[in-house]
Amino acid sequence: MNAKILNRNAGIPEDGWYQIEVKGTWPAGTFADGKPRKQLIDDKAIESILNRFQSDKTAAGDDFPGILVDVDHLSHDLDQKTEAYAWLQDMQIRNGQLHGKLDLTDLGEPAIKNKRLKFFSTEYDAADTEPAGDGLVRPLRLAGLAFTNRPNNRGAKPISNRTGDVRPGGEPTPTPDTKPMKSIAESLGLSADADEPAILAAITQLQSKVKDGEAKENERQADEILNTVGKNIPKEARSHWREQLIANREVAKKSIELSFPVEVKRGEERVFNRDKASTPEPVESRDGEDAKTAKRRELVNSIKNRDRCSNTEAWNAARSQSPDLFN
Repeated sequence: MNAKILNRNAGIPEDGWYQIEVKGTWPAGTFADGKPRKQLIDDKAIESILNRFQSDKTAAGDDFPGILVDVDHLSHDLDQKTEAYAWLQDMQIRNGQLHGKLDLTDLGEPAIKNKRLKFFSTEYDAADTEPAGDGLVRPLRLAGLAFTNRPNNRGAKPISNRTGDVRPGGEPTPTPDTKPMKSIAESLGLSADADEPAILAAITQLQSKVKDGEAKENERQADEILNTVGKNIPKEARSHWREQLIANREVAKKSIELSFPVEVKRGEERVFNRDKASTPEPVESRDGEDAKTAKRRELVNSIKNRDRCSNTEAWNAARSQSPDLFN
């Protein structure tokens, strides 16, 4: 239930009046029995919406705050913020269409001027509708209003227009037909007949998720490096090096390794507690050993002296280096 509020030149009306609803028949989900439901926005609906609004406003008097205008009706979600992008203060019928006077907030005004939000989405409670025949319901009272980039109701007059964008009489200039991007829409999880704004919104959402995933992975890898090669970094400097790792992981890692080398501690020989565990044969000289055994002993001794490691570690390294000596 949406109406276009902005075109390419991003103008905002000086009097603060915007077309918030457009006449027509639009999808509205399903009835309780699962049958498709459509909403009928006609003269009777617009007049009722206006009258009910004015009645509520008069009853509230000076305490009337206006109707909150958020983004995509997210204020209904308890996990989301309830910040207002605007407040709907008044309504009028102009040229047979429903208009509302908005008081834009510091969030709403730049969002409109910078073309981040382009459409309205009206909201109606099922209890405030009446049957109109053939699966139609007629809204009688406005329950909420939001900015959106995924409109449901099409064809409303833009807030402001370039020369030639609007035909005489205020009707929007028809836009050229575009070839449906069915495969793209379906790959994004949308219906095959999804329009361009819906597809672009889905792509933007997907790109945002990818960026969030990449950012989280960069942070995870930065923390992993800090917990290994960066153990000696002073506590007060860890946040700085974490930022450096996130920005350029490879360069920062090398800098950390040079600036804060981790001391490798050589432990004693491993103690086995399994019945079948065995200790490698000693590397000292044996009388009567064959040539293969002598080479094996010399290799183990050389690795032990070179790496200053335990007998077991030297034995395992030698076996990996020259497995033919251990067959």
